[in-house]
Amino acid sequence: MNTRKSTQYISQERMRDVAENIYEAVMITALEARRINLHNKMLGTQEDRAEKVTTIALDRLLGDELHYDYQSPPSDEVEE
Repeated sequence: MNTRKSTQYISQERMRDVAENIYEAVMITALEARRINLHNKMLGTQEDRAEKVTTIALDRLLGDELHYDYQSPPSDEVEE
């Protein structure tokens, strides 16, 4: 059983400490939740989890366990 503390309320200041703005933090968390959900489906364990994948993803982001980077757009899509 997972002993992590459940996240119920996250202040905007705490989200800004992790990412440049709140919307960026939400997008990063959503992408991680999607990745976790896909991984659980591939393993067939989506019904066995005690916490929601969004809570796990948010805990990872705020716990500095989740690192992200931006990719530059392909050169043919860059506007001049």
